[in-house]
Amino acid sequence: MSRPRTKPTPPAAPPTQASEAQVRQALASARAHCTARGAQLTDLRAQVLALLLRRDQATKAYELLADMQAHQPGVAPMTVYRALDFLVEQELVHKVDATSSFLVCHHDHSHGHHHHAPVLLVCESCGSTTEWDDADASRQLAPPGFHVHATEIKGECADCAQKVHEKSHPKVAS
Repeated sequence: MSRPRTKPTPPAAPPTQASEAQVRQALASARAHCTARGAQLTDLRAQVLALLLRRDQATKAYELLADMQAHQPGVAPMTVYRALDFLVEQELVHKVDATSSFLVCHHDHSHGHHHHAPVLLVCESCGSTTEWDDADASRQLAPPGFHVHATEIKGECADCAQKVHEKSHPKVAS
């Protein structure tokens, strides 16, 4: 039985860095989400999530470690990795395998939100990653009975594609 096809929503442009008010609001939502699931968003886990929120882009663990060590020199790498594992487990963060980085999930986690199988668009040129909100995309790629957890699509973002186009088609001065 096939499903009616819906027009996918194009990916949103990656947002700029989050404001402190947005970070506080997202952390409050994350705490409530974890509490509802019987988990605890400790201060350390919240710090890692806040760093990801402030960067608002896919970020490697060692970059987060450097950010944390700037304020807390004794933080060990395993501390960051454990916090990231927790955040992924709680469905607050996506692991981007193509770039070995982590990206905040921007879907609503309130009101019994059930996690989706994210479609992550990864630019092979600049490494930017965008979460594409199309609930049916992953399901349409897999055979019946196969449960998709995430899909990563590698390609070129609009900015990089434009740069390539400009290099191969330079404007001629008249």
